[in-house]
Amino acid sequence: MSLPWANADSGRFAAGNRAAEVLKAMLEGLGATYLSEVSAKCRPGHWSTQRCLFSLPVSSVGPQRLAAALHETLATLGMCEADREAFLVDLADPGEAPHFLHLGVEDDRCKVYWEADSPSDPLPAERRHVMYRAWKWRADERAASSDYVLLPTAREARVAIEAELERHPECPMHDVIEQLQVSFALAQITWPPVTVRIEEMQAGEPTGRDSLNLHLHRAGLPLGTLAGPMFALAREWQSTPRQTLIDWMARHGSETLSNLSFGRGATGEPFVTCYHGTKRHLTDRTEAPRRSDRIPGATPQQKRRHKTQA
Repeated sequence: MSLPWANADSGRFAAGNRAAEVLKAMLEGLGATYLSEVSAKCRPGHWSTQRCLFSLPVSSVGPQRLAAALHETLATLGMCEADREAFLVDLADPGEAPHFLHLGVEDDRCKVYWEADSPSDPLPAERRHVMYRAWKWRADERAASSDYVLLPTAREARVAIEAELERHPECPMHDVIEQLQVSFALAQITWPPVTVRIEEMQAGEPTGRDSLNLHLHRAGLPLGTLAGPMFALAREWQSTPRQTLIDWMARHGSETLSNLSFGRGATGEPFVTCYHGTKRHLTDRTEAPRRSDRIPGATPQQKRRHKTQA
């Protein structure tokens, strides 16, 4: 079975390769159209592209059938029983089922999360809207659970982005965000984009992760938009040889940039993760999945680009 990534090292990443194969087999067995995307994570001394994410709308399968498939798959991937029960409880009431399911692999770590519908009206200041609820684990270890909390106003998102950048003075991470701001302005898309804060817990305690996720797909930007600042960031952090970055950008630079996460991980070290290259996988049902807030769609910029290319 082909994997979403090109560098499927059978040694170091054997666990991740197997996990991706298990997830693909489950999705294809369900017979529903699903989506996939890849990502690259840059942090000091480390560069990872052994990462993928699969997505499908819960309504395309149904909560009960999906719960049965997930229970078996998550057990196969070493998610402990208590974490499986905590995750699957969201499917117990079909009338309150989540909007989307996302599941994937980060090196040797698995992840699953639910996406809720976006609020149709502006949220009151006191309302806390969890857009995503995630579980991430290695086989037979307790999962870290995360709430991805929507920052409901542009002002709150802007303040959060600037506050996070202030924690990384004189770092090319600033250039990454500034390039996005300029590109949004050129595309005539309002800045900041939809932004969520990631609040991560493990064994009832915060892990120390403090980061944001920016939803960029509405601007329809190619990954290559960030080539310059990502090269500078990798050089500053000595993440990987320059040729690795060149090969990565040559392979993926024309793909749509969907999301960007940045901030500090559980150990306190800074990171930037770029999500890109969403693909649709059709089975016997060819309808398009319902729209997810984090997945690229037919933005005006993409429509114009496709028309020009045609």
